Amino acid sequence: MPLKASLWLNLERSRMAVWFLVLLMLLTAFGVAWKKVDQEASNAALLIASKRILERTNYYKQEWLLADKPRTLTIDGRDLYFSASGWVLPQNSLGKFDCHYWLDVFYEEARVLDAYPNKIINNSTESYFQCHYFYGGKAGVEVELKRNKFDVSVIFSS
Repeated sequence: MPLKASLWLNLERSRMAVWFLVLLMLLTAFGVAWKKVDQEASNAALLIASKRILERTNYYKQEWLLADKPRTLTIDGRDLYFSASGWVLPQNSLGKFDCHYWLDVFYEEARVLDAYPNKIINNSTESYFQCHYFYGGKAGVEVELKRNKFDVSVIFSS
């Protein structure tokens, strides 16, 4: 009789171990799939943010054209400084080139999927303006004004 009880106990332990392994494999597969979905969602959110920035810049250029191309224009209570081609310059009220200012003007909410830029790099010179807004370290949005051409792009670094 003790032998039968021992066999039964070992069988139950084996079943429990198999179920535990199945559960562990399912959780691992779910974790891997979730990470991929999360990455895709982040990439899509960055693309949407870049499109919103571009939409806002085009709105300001349209207002500039309708106002007969002034050097400065007040829109939504904000004094904006324009380039000769009608793009908003990253120039704050103190006359300094400021990437935080550009982000505030073009993308006021500043966040992408509940994350604010953790790193902002300003590569601007007197005639070339470039700002990188990094979300989470590896991906971000690049805004630049070079030779009267305005460009917004999503950057992914490995």
